[in-house]
Amino acid sequence: MTASKFNLWVGRTLWGMMLRDDLMALDYLASRPEVDAERIGVTGMSMGATRSWWLMALDDRIKTGVAIACLTRYQNLIEHEMLKAHGIYYFVPGLLNHFDTEAVVALLAPRPALFQNGGADGGSPEDGIHAIESAVRPAYRLYGKEDEFQSVVYPGQGHVYTPEMWQKTLQWMNERLGKGK
Repeated sequence: MTASKFNLWVGRTLWGMMLRDDLMALDYLASRPEVDAERIGVTGMSMGATRSWWLMALDDRIKTGVAIACLTRYQNLIEHEMLKAHGIYYFVPGLLNHFDTEAVVALLAPRPALFQNGGADGGSPEDGIHAIESAVRPAYRLYGKEDEFQSVVYPGQGHVYTPEMWQKTLQWMNERLGKGK
Protein backbone atom coordinates (compact mmCIF):
# COMPACT_ATOMS: atom_id res chain seq x y z
CA MET A 1 0.00 0.00 0.00
CA THR A 2 2.82 2.39 0.84
CA ALA A 3 4.47 1.94 -2.56
CA SER A 4 1.13 2.42 -4.35
CA LYS A 5 0.32 5.56 -2.40
CA PHE A 6 3.79 7.03 -2.88
CA ASN A 7 3.70 6.43 -6.64
CA LEU A 8 0.30 8.10 -6.92
CA TRP A 9 1.64 11.15 -5.06
CA VAL A 10 4.46 11.54 -7.58
CA GLY A 11 2.18 11.07 -10.60
CA ARG A 12 2.67 7.46 -11.55
CA THR A 13 1.28 4.04 -10.63
CA LEU A 14 2.94 1.12 -8.91
CA TRP A 15 1.67 -1.06 -11.77
CA GLY A 16 3.47 1.16 -14.27
CA MET A 17 6.65 1.01 -12.23
CA MET A 18 6.47 -2.78 -12.00
CA LEU A 19 6.10 -3.04 -15.77
CA ARG A 20 8.96 -0.57 -16.25
CA ASP A 21 11.12 -2.81 -14.07
CA ASP A 22 10.07 -5.84 -16.12
CA LEU A 23 11.00 -4.03 -19.35
CA MET A 24 14.39 -3.11 -17.89
CA ALA A 25 14.94 -6.76 -16.90
CA LEU A 26 14.03 -7.77 -20.47
CA ASP A 27 16.58 -5.27 -21.82
CA TYR A 28 19.24 -6.82 -19.63
CA LEU A 29 18.26 -10.40 -20.48
CA ALA A 30 18.26 -9.70 -24.23
CA SER A 31 21.72 -8.09 -23.97
CA ARG A 32 23.35 -11.17 -22.43
CA PRO A 33 25.60 -13.13 -24.80
CA GLU A 34 24.34 -16.49 -23.50
CA VAL A 35 20.71 -15.58 -24.26
CA ASP A 36 19.14 -16.15 -27.66
CA ALA A 37 17.09 -12.96 -27.92
CA GLU A 38 14.96 -14.58 -30.63
CA ARG A 39 13.71 -17.20 -28.17
CA ILE A 40 12.48 -15.26 -25.14
CA GLY A 41 9.23 -16.34 -23.49
CA VAL A 42 7.41 -15.16 -20.42
CA THR A 43 5.19 -16.89 -17.90
CA GLY A 44 3.67 -16.20 -14.53
CA MET A 45 0.88 -17.05 -12.15
CA SER A 46 -1.62 -14.59 -10.68
CA MET A 47 -0.06 -11.12 -10.66
CA GLY A 48 2.81 -12.70 -12.61
CA ALA A 49 0.31 -13.79 -15.26
CA THR A 50 -1.00 -10.28 -15.64
CA ARG A 51 2.54 -8.94 -15.81
CA SER A 52 3.25 -11.53 -18.51
CA TRP A 53 0.49 -10.48 -20.88
CA TRP A 54 1.01 -6.75 -20.24
CA LEU A 55 4.74 -7.20 -20.91
CA MET A 56 4.02 -9.06 -24.15
CA ALA A 57 1.66 -6.25 -25.17
CA LEU A 58 4.38 -3.68 -24.55
CA ASP A 59 7.37 -5.43 -26.14
CA ASP A 60 7.42 -7.75 -29.14
CA ARG A 61 10.83 -9.19 -28.26
CA ILE A 62 8.86 -11.70 -26.21
CA LYS A 63 8.03 -14.48 -28.65
CA THR A 64 5.46 -16.37 -26.56
CA GLY A 65 3.82 -16.40 -23.17
CA VAL A 66 1.81 -18.52 -20.77
CA ALA A 67 -0.39 -16.82 -18.19
CA ILE A 68 -1.84 -18.80 -15.29
CA ALA A 69 -4.79 -17.73 -13.14
CA CYS A 70 -5.33 -14.10 -13.99
CA LEU A 71 -7.09 -13.33 -17.25
CA THR A 72 -9.36 -10.73 -15.77
CA ARG A 73 -11.75 -8.51 -17.69
CA TYR A 74 -12.15 -5.47 -15.47
CA GLN A 75 -15.83 -4.75 -16.27
CA ASN A 76 -16.72 -8.32 -15.31
CA LEU A 77 -14.68 -8.05 -12.14
CA ILE A 78 -16.79 -5.01 -11.20
CA GLU A 79 -20.06 -6.79 -12.11
CA HIS A 80 -19.11 -9.72 -9.87
CA GLU A 81 -18.16 -7.31 -7.05
CA MET A 82 -14.68 -8.85 -6.86
CA LEU A 83 -12.42 -5.78 -6.89
CA LYS A 84 -11.23 -7.03 -3.49
CA ALA A 85 -9.63 -10.03 -5.25
CA HIS A 86 -6.76 -7.84 -6.48
CA GLY A 87 -4.31 -5.57 -4.72
CA ILE A 88 -4.15 -1.83 -5.30
CA TYR A 89 -1.11 -2.24 -7.57
CA TYR A 90 -3.41 -3.78 -10.20
CA PHE A 91 -5.43 -0.69 -11.04
CA VAL A 92 -4.55 1.76 -13.82
CA PRO A 93 -6.27 5.17 -13.51
CA GLY A 94 -8.53 5.98 -16.45
CA LEU A 95 -8.08 2.63 -18.19
CA LEU A 96 -11.79 1.83 -18.42
CA ASN A 97 -12.46 5.21 -20.02
CA HIS A 98 -10.74 3.87 -23.12
CA PHE A 99 -10.75 0.06 -23.21
CA ASP A 100 -10.74 -3.16 -21.20
CA THR A 101 -8.44 -6.17 -20.95
CA GLU A 102 -9.19 -7.54 -24.41
CA ALA A 103 -7.59 -4.47 -26.00
CA VAL A 104 -4.33 -5.21 -24.17
CA VAL A 105 -4.42 -8.96 -24.88
CA ALA A 106 -5.18 -8.37 -28.59
CA LEU A 107 -1.80 -6.60 -28.85
CA LEU A 108 -0.13 -10.00 -28.39
CA ALA A 109 -1.29 -11.14 -31.84
CA PRO A 110 0.09 -12.89 -33.79
CA ARG A 111 2.54 -14.19 -31.18
CA PRO A 112 1.62 -17.44 -29.43
CA ALA A 113 -0.14 -16.99 -26.09
CA LEU A 114 -1.67 -19.55 -23.76
CA PHE A 115 -3.98 -18.64 -20.90
CA GLN A 116 -4.95 -21.18 -18.23
CA ASN A 117 -7.55 -20.24 -15.62
CA GLY A 118 -9.82 -21.87 -13.10
CA GLY A 119 -13.52 -21.55 -13.80
CA ALA A 120 -14.17 -20.92 -10.11
CA ASP A 121 -11.50 -18.21 -9.66
CA GLY A 122 -13.35 -15.16 -8.34
CA GLY A 123 -10.47 -12.90 -9.36
CA SER A 124 -11.00 -13.86 -13.01
CA PRO A 125 -14.74 -14.30 -13.58
CA GLU A 126 -15.35 -16.91 -16.24
CA ASP A 127 -17.79 -14.78 -18.25
CA GLY A 128 -15.06 -12.14 -18.53
CA ILE A 129 -12.55 -14.74 -19.75
CA HIS A 130 -14.96 -15.77 -22.50
CA ALA A 131 -15.59 -12.13 -23.45
CA ILE A 132 -11.83 -11.64 -23.81
CA GLU A 133 -11.51 -14.81 -25.89
CA SER A 134 -14.31 -13.67 -28.23
CA ALA A 135 -12.73 -10.25 -28.69
CA VAL A 136 -9.13 -11.46 -29.15
CA ARG A 137 -9.67 -14.37 -31.54
CA PRO A 138 -10.47 -12.05 -34.49
CA ALA A 139 -7.11 -10.29 -34.02
CA TYR A 140 -5.34 -13.63 -34.37
CA ARG A 141 -7.58 -14.54 -37.32
CA LEU A 142 -6.39 -11.40 -39.15
CA TYR A 143 -2.90 -12.91 -39.13
CA GLY A 144 -4.08 -16.43 -39.95
CA LYS A 145 -2.80 -17.53 -36.52
CA GLU A 146 -5.99 -18.61 -34.74
CA ASP A 147 -4.25 -21.63 -33.18
CA GLU A 148 -1.62 -19.42 -31.54
CA PHE A 149 -4.17 -17.96 -29.10
CA GLN A 150 -5.34 -20.59 -26.66
CA SER A 151 -7.36 -20.19 -23.52
CA VAL A 152 -8.22 -23.09 -21.25
CA VAL A 153 -10.72 -22.76 -18.43
CA TYR A 154 -10.61 -25.62 -15.93
CA PRO A 155 -14.12 -26.17 -14.52
CA GLY A 156 -14.39 -26.04 -10.75
CA GLN A 157 -10.79 -24.92 -10.24
CA GLY A 158 -9.95 -21.82 -8.26
CA HIS A 159 -6.87 -19.61 -8.22
CA VAL A 160 -4.37 -22.46 -8.58
CA TYR A 161 -1.45 -23.70 -10.65
CA THR A 162 -1.96 -27.43 -11.00
CA PRO A 163 0.53 -30.06 -12.20
CA GLU A 164 -1.59 -30.39 -15.38
CA MET A 165 -1.22 -26.65 -16.02
CA TRP A 166 2.52 -26.88 -15.39
CA GLN A 167 2.88 -29.71 -17.92
CA LYS A 168 0.88 -27.74 -20.49
CA THR A 169 3.11 -24.70 -19.84
CA LEU A 170 6.28 -26.73 -20.39
CA GLN A 171 4.90 -28.29 -23.56
CA TRP A 172 3.82 -24.88 -24.92
CA MET A 173 7.20 -23.29 -24.26
CA ASN A 174 9.12 -26.26 -25.63
CA GLU A 175 7.11 -26.34 -28.84
CA ARG A 176 7.51 -22.62 -29.45
CA LEU A 177 10.97 -21.88 -28.05
CA GLY A 178 12.76 -25.21 -28.12
CA LYS A 179 16.10 -25.67 -29.83
CA GLY A 180 16.02 -25.15 -33.54
CA LYS A 181 13.20 -22.58 -33.41
